[in-house]
Amino acid sequence: MSEFDFGGRRASEFRHRGFWTLFAERHPEERARLARRGPWFWQRGLPDFALVLSMYVAPAQNHVGVFFGRNEKFGATDSWSRLKPSQPAIEARLKLRPEQSSEGLGINSLWRVNCFAEDNWPAMTDWLVTECSRIEQAVTEVLGNAGDGGS
Repeated sequence: MSEFDFGGRRASEFRHRGFWTLFAERHPEERARLARRGPWFWQRGLPDFALVLSMYVAPAQNHVGVFFGRNEKFGATDSWSRLKPSQPAIEARLKLRPEQSSEGLGINSLWRVNCFAEDNWPAMTDWLVTECSRIEQAVTEVLGNAGDGGS
């Protein structure tokens, strides 16, 4: 049994509609910024930078997280490679410990939590929005300054 094993429940058992309904109720301001959503994610658009931040729930892995997703409508198709030169500066602003992000997802943040415990859902939705805003602010500070008389 692993450190984060919550009884071996499958993702298909997760009530994703209920989770995202609560998300929208607790954070109605996110509707105006919605780029795209699916059963496992909600994307916040950053049109000034042609980026989207994906807030997601991964119940089988017992975590929620935020990363730069793909969305052709927003022009967010090569986000990771475009952000790579700025990644150290962005990550320095986020001050994440290694266990707070996942390798292979570019700039990202995650929180290990029992997603099946519905009493955790309010805190999970609040964390997603707060963390998404922290990443957005870091990106805005770094990329917003990139065009200010630099190279």
